Amino acid sequence: MTSPKRLHLHLMKRPKYEDAQGSESLLVGTQDTKPSRSRARKGGLSLLPTISLDVLFEIFGFLKPLDLLNLARTSKAFRNLLMRKSNAFIWRASRSLIPNLPECPPDLSEPQYACLAFDPHCYNNCRGIGFNIIWQFRAKYCGPCLRIHINMEPAYSKPVVTQLCPNLNELLPTYIFRDLRLRFTEMIQTSQYEALSLRLNGLDCAEQTLVVEETKKVVRAIREHADACKAWLSGVNRARSDELHQIREGRKRIIKEWLETEGWKPEIDYHTWWKISKHRAIKDSRPLTVRIWSRIRPILTEYMFEMRTIRMEETLYNSRRRILLQAWNDFLAEPASFPNTDVDVLPHVADVARFKPFDDIIKLPAHVVVERDTFLPAFVALPNLVRNWRRQVDQQLAAIITNGYPKEYGPVGDIRQLATSVFVCNACEQLFFWIDAVAHNCSLDFSRVSSKERNDSFKEQVARIAYYSLGSSPWSPKFRSSTVLAIHVIRSCCQDPRTATLAHMDSTSTPFYCFACHPDGKTVMHWRKGLEHNHLHNSQASEGCKSRLQSQLLSGKPPRTYRCLLCRRSVGAGRLLRSIACHIEEQHGISILNIHEGIHYVKEIDSIPDPVTLSWNNGPVVATWSEQNSYL
Repeated sequence: MTSPKRLHLHLMKRPKYEDAQGSESLLVGTQDTKPSRSRARKGGLSLLPTISLDVLFEIFGFLKPLDLLNLARTSKAFRNLLMRKSNAFIWRASRSLIPNLPECPPDLSEPQYACLAFDPHCYNNCRGIGFNIIWQFRAKYCGPCLRIHINMEPAYSKPVVTQLCPNLNELLPTYIFRDLRLRFTEMIQTSQYEALSLRLNGLDCAEQTLVVEETKKVVRAIREHADACKAWLSGVNRARSDELHQIREGRKRIIKEWLETEGWKPEIDYHTWWKISKHRAIKDSRPLTVRIWSRIRPILTEYMFEMRTIRMEETLYNSRRRILLQAWNDFLAEPASFPNTDVDVLPHVADVARFKPFDDIIKLPAHVVVERDTFLPAFVALPNLVRNWRRQVDQQLAAIITNGYPKEYGPVGDIRQLATSVFVCNACEQLFFWIDAVAHNCSLDFSRVSSKERNDSFKEQVARIAYYSLGSSPWSPKFRSSTVLAIHVIRSCCQDPRTATLAHMDSTSTPFYCFACHPDGKTVMHWRKGLEHNHLHNSQASEGCKSRLQSQLLSGKPPRTYRCLLCRRSVGAGRLLRSIACHIEEQHGISILNIHEGIHYVKEIDSIPDPVTLSWNNGPVVATWSEQNSYL
């Protein structure tokens, strides 16, 4: 037999293959009479199929099974060569390179066995990674496909296929599936069950006995081979885990020595190496190379600077903030000893600590001793600092009110004095006017999230450290506008919402009573209380908050906080009655028996008068509303 003519690849027809007695080349073709179109340039290995088969087989002997699988998927020529049953010796030689790998089972071909053991893809064609190998089913699935039981059913849900062996566990391989609730279920493969049922269907008792005995032997062999494969895979995973552990430990040791050389040992001792080594650049399982080291060194330096800042915040700056807290409490309690300010509500100490003169003192070097008198120079500049702070607060509140105005209305004059400047707290759903909104406690709350949802950045960690040392976070608005409700109430009093001020409404407005709560008309309210009462009736809060507001409305005695009249008014100064009494006795030296409301303390929100119950039978002519018609 003459050797066929060897042609260039793009002039060949579909490749033909011969036995070893024929051509020594993998690709054989004939001249194509049609003009061929130019193809794109191929890679450097495009001529590999034209090499002699002996050379190819020698090369294949150094490839592992996964490499052969990938090679078989590159072209039809390699696929037809490697998938030929007569070339199974190539796969056996490749499999011998894997230590302790069990032999190929008789029910699988060599490529199928290599795909089961080494190919990472899910058998359900879902583009997932098949981490879960079920050796007894000869399949592997990703997590989602395994949870929906692809081609699997519980063994108890299937009827018995033959009375000669009622137990399906002896006739079919089983897999113990564990769900998310740690419940174990014995599963069988649906295709295997259907094949066994079809095989036993129509056979007499003697024939079924032979099939059952043969099936039992096959199942025992499958289970023994599956156990051997599980043991091999467990050993491979354990060896890989030990290898990665050794790489990580070597990487950590090198990085730790470098950090100590660079002067970061105090941070390592304070935070512990266990915590610092959790950084992704330290715990990586790749060996350190020159390229990797040049990339992660600036990252580690920045990370250690953050660790140093956190250490200084917790060990040094927090103690100085507590000293400032004592000095600030003295400033509030003894206003004559400090420079006076013309601001009606002073900031909280959390805001004061962020003012530049105070922050510079807090962050002085560690060798400088900071005492209470160290902050006295900063208090000299306090009036200007407080004015700037209040200006920023008013700007934020003005933006909330302006955004809440309807299109047909526009504020005229000083927005702080307008009667339409009404706020509702997003946390407690209470209604406030301007000055009460500035002093409200909820503006100082730190955002609380669960530990699972928390993903703190460096700035958030530092802010949380300062929060726990001062008991508060800096002032931030947590309000929404209630201007629309205020406009309807002001219009019911025959006033212009665009120009009506608080002082004008207080002097000219008509008293109100609630038709739903007091239909007799004997309990009348100031227009401010009427506005708050209407808000409580029609709040859009959550169910829990709404039930609490309704209980406060019906009882008429909501829980109140008070503020001390002997101290300067500041943000977050509200206390419960018992706490305010203890404060006055300890801070101002006045006995609890001599403390009186209106002289020593008042309600924190004193801009909304309480309702008044009249004694006469016929109520006055007043404006009314009900829950069905909330906007007057």
